[in-house]
Amino acid sequence: MTFITPEGQALPHSRRGSPSISIVLLGLAADTVIALLKFAAARESGATALFTEGVHSLLDVLTEVILLYGLASARRPADRNFQLGYGRSAFFWNLIAAMLILALGAGFALREGWHQYAAPQPLGPSTTSFVVLLLSFLIDGSFAFFTCRKIVRTSSEHSLVQYLRRSRDGATLTVLFTSFASLAGILIAALGTLASTRLAFPAADGIASLAIALMMAATALLLANESRSLIIGASASPETERKILALAATVPEVAAANGMITVHIGPGRLVVSISIAFRAECRTQDIERAVVAIEERIKHGVPQVSLLLVKPQSAQQFQDVQFRRGW
Repeated sequence: MTFITPEGQALPHSRRGSPSISIVLLGLAADTVIALLKFAAARESGATALFTEGVHSLLDVLTEVILLYGLASARRPADRNFQLGYGRSAFFWNLIAAMLILALGAGFALREGWHQYAAPQPLGPSTTSFVVLLLSFLIDGSFAFFTCRKIVRTSSEHSLVQYLRRSRDGATLTVLFTSFASLAGILIAALGTLASTRLAFPAADGIASLAIALMMAATALLLANESRSLIIGASASPETERKILALAATVPEVAAANGMITVHIGPGRLVVSISIAFRAECRTQDIERAVVAIEERIKHGVPQVSLLLVKPQSAQQFQDVQFRRGW
C-alpha cells in the first residue's frame, strides 16, 4: 500500500464545490432579520403560528451559529491524535443542529399549536402580520435563490437536483433545507392567519402551528439521517468513483484501475484507497513514477481527494477480494 500525502503535512482542503461558509453567513444574516420581524408582528397580532415562525427563524439562527462552529473546528490541521484531521467534527455539529430543530423547534411549535387549537384565542390586527410575512418570504426566497445559483455555479454537477442527490456538504444542505422549510412555514402561517381573521376561525392559527411543527420535525429527521451517514463514513458518489478510476487509467504504466474504497472525512474531503494493476514490464522506479502521476491527475481532476492510497494488485486478486467482501 502506497501512501501519497507527504509526511507531516496537514490534509489539504478542497477549494471547489464547497460554498458552505459564505452560504451559512448569508443565511445567518437573513434569518436574524426575519426572526426580529416575525416576533414584532406576533406581539402585535397575538398569532400563534406567526410566533412559532419567529421561533423557527430564531432556531435557524442558532443552527447556523452551530454550523459555523462545526466548519471552523473541521479546519483544524491533523495531529498525532487525529491523523486524518478533524473534518468529521462538522458532521457531528450538523447532527446537533438537526436535533436542535427537532427537539426545540418542533416541540415548541407542537405545544403552542395544541394550546391554540384546544382553546382558540381571537387574533389581533393582521395587516402588520401579512406585511411581515410577505417581507420574510421575499428575504428567504431571495436567499434560497442566491444559494441555489451559487451551488449550481460552484459544484461540479452544475445541477441543483444532482447536487442534492450527491452532495456530502452537510452545512450547505442544512441551510438550504431549513430555508425551504422556512418558506413553507411562512405560507402555512399566512394561511392560518388568514383563516383565523377573515373566516373567524381562530383554531386555524393553532392548526397552522401544528403543521409547522410536523414540517420542522420532518426537516430535522432528514438532516439527521444525512449527518448519520456522514459520521458513519459515507462513500463518494458512483460518478466520482468512476472519474477517479478513469483518471488513474490514463497513466501509461497502469494496465487497469481495478476499483477503490472511498470515505468522506470532512466537508469536501475524501480518502481514497485505489487498487491498480501495473503493467508486467514495470520496474520499481516505473511504479514509483506512475504513483506520482496518478496522484497528480486524480487530485487535479477531483480536488476533494485529500488522501490517496495506491495498492498494487492484479485484476484477479482484486476480483477475489471483491467476491469475499460481497459488494
